[in-house]
Amino acid sequence: MKLAYKKSKHRTETVAPIEAHEPEVSFIMVAKGVIGFRESAHIVKVAADTGCTVSIASGKKFGTNASILSLVNLGITSGKSLVLNIKGERNEEAFREVSKIIGGETDGNN
Repeated sequence: MKLAYKKSKHRTETVAPIEAHEPEVSFIMVAKGVIGFRESAHIVKVAADTGCTVSIASGKKFGTNASILSLVNLGITSGKSLVLNIKGERNEEAFREVSKIIGGETDGNN
């Protein structure tokens, strides 16, 4: 871990450690199905299985894998555009699974 230093005329202070950033991917997608409770629960499960953080923005609304209700309240229906953001080491795997859910290719039972 690297440390950041702030130089002043009198002394050098340790400010805060610089954390290594997790890999992050963002995509703009169009939903091909409705995201309800079942699909939201599946997104949360994918995030837990991959160790990633999944967040979805639709219009002025924002939801994350931390809350199923925040994903359901997005009101995602077929044809609605959204921004998908996935952060974590296994983000590609998580993206593949979440894009299947948003694309309507899975029923969320898996």
